[in-house]
Amino acid sequence: MTATGFPAPPRSIARILQEHLDNSMACGHLLSALFQNLERPEGYISAIKHREEIGDGLIAEAYDALESLPYSELVGLVQQFMRHLDDIVDGLNDTARVIDIFTPSEPELAAEQILDLVLEMVARLAVEMGDYPDNTLERVKDCRLALKRCEEKADGLYHEWRKSHRRLSTLSLISETDWTEILGILEGTTDACYHAALLLERITKWRLRQAS
Repeated sequence: MTATGFPAPPRSIARILQEHLDNSMACGHLLSALFQNLERPEGYISAIKHREEIGDGLIAEAYDALESLPYSELVGLVQQFMRHLDDIVDGLNDTARVIDIFTPSEPELAAEQILDLVLEMVARLAVEMGDYPDNTLERVKDCRLALKRCEEKADGLYHEWRKSHRRLSTLSLISETDWTEILGILEGTTDACYHAALLLERITKWRLRQAS
């Protein structure tokens, strides 16, 4: 409600999803702080969960905004884009939940490196979202290629970590299994970032076709 007592006008999809990406960045920074404070994780885990719930609320708001539009190919593409954005913050929260279950005592460098890639990818998506719906095809292609490089780097980090620990592990079997799952969730989160970039490119192509 506004100060006058009337319902607030609906926000634009672009503004809602920009806020969602900003929220995911904040969630990622909390997860980074959690890695550095594994001996006292509770506050960080709770804060990350709160960020995930904020993300859920923003996605619900975005779906409500889409309901006012006639269904079109664009609406379907935006819905897919939103699902990938939701997968990003879910992946960050799932990482924190697994840490809560496994209670590791020391962070693994590979996990921190993959998380850094997630943050880099979310930041790039946020830049492109700032231009929505007036994105240029050149910029979104560049974004998609940049995120693909990050996704491949994360995949390589995960593979090399598993290979090195399979051959010469300094961790107990239980710790190795725990970190395998944690790194797998983070690597999957980079996939969600890349798929979001793919959808943004498809959305941009659709808009340009309609304008021609």
